[in-house]
Amino acid sequence: MKLTIVVDTDDTNGVKDSHKIVSHFYRKIAGNTQTHGREVKFGKIAFIKMLREFARIAKEAEIEGTDSAGLRFTKSFADAQFDLLDPPILS
Repeated sequence: MKLTIVVDTDDTNGVKDSHKIVSHFYRKIAGNTQTHGREVKFGKIAFIKMLREFARIAKEAEIEGTDSAGLRFTKSFADAQFDLLDPPILS
């Protein structure tokens, strides 16, 4: 199957619609093998366990004098969680 789409760059809605169409065919034909960034799905129990682990680590960090409410601290925890996934579970 071949598909040709002509996009009028002056038509904002048309550009959005074209993107939806191409994305649909990409997912259908190529699968969802690549994403922009990493998307992960967790089950409810796994998510609760992750939150408990974060709370434990945040408590320890506060005792050591680290700001556990900051973005940097939270990002480092999230990065560690993503690194644990081998291979990553892509949605």
